[in-house]
Amino acid sequence: MNNFNAVISLKSASIGRLLVRLLWVLLGFGVASTLLSLLQLIAKPLYQLLASLDALISIVTLLFSLTSIIVFMIWLYRLHADLRDIFKEYPITPGGAIARFLIPIYSLWGIANTLSTFADRFKGEGEDLTRLSEQVRSLIGPLYGCMIGSNLLNRLAFTEAVKNPEDKFLPFWFLFSCILDLGLTAILLQLAKTMQTAITQKAKSAIS
Repeated sequence: MNNFNAVISLKSASIGRLLVRLLWVLLGFGVASTLLSLLQLIAKPLYQLLASLDALISIVTLLFSLTSIIVFMIWLYRLHADLRDIFKEYPITPGGAIARFLIPIYSLWGIANTLSTFADRFKGEGEDLTRLSEQVRSLIGPLYGCMIGSNLLNRLAFTEAVKNPEDKFLPFWFLFSCILDLGLTAILLQLAKTMQTAITQKAKSAIS
């Protein structure tokens, strides 16, 4: 791939834009779901009037979440194909990146390895690219915190809902779960934007 084609033919560019749009929509639904969970906690009679809306939002959010996961994996694959084109010795293959995110247990190490490898590679590029690499690295900790916390709280809320639907603390669990899900979506959105911006700038710099 020559330098000019590297700029105009990034495999991740179009799917990256789609991913960002999907995550923005998902973020909007997350805000709505969080507000409704808060309403359930502080004004239950009013929430009962909007319970059907909350159920609809939950269904639509699930559909967007599944779609976003699929698009994210396609983007991740193509992003690493671009990285291998631009940096001939980039250590992670497209398939390797997918494996690091999807395989249980292995992903506990693999996600951080994928993101830190990206950050390390761009750290020495200077100026904006160094700043973008630092942004990626700074999001690794919060990403793990939201992923693990959301998973634990979702399990806890589901278990409590099955065992004791009248548990007075159940709305709190759902609210905290919504907040963590919202945080996770925001972090993924920022990662997608930052990483795509970095590789686009790197490709452009190849012809300057």
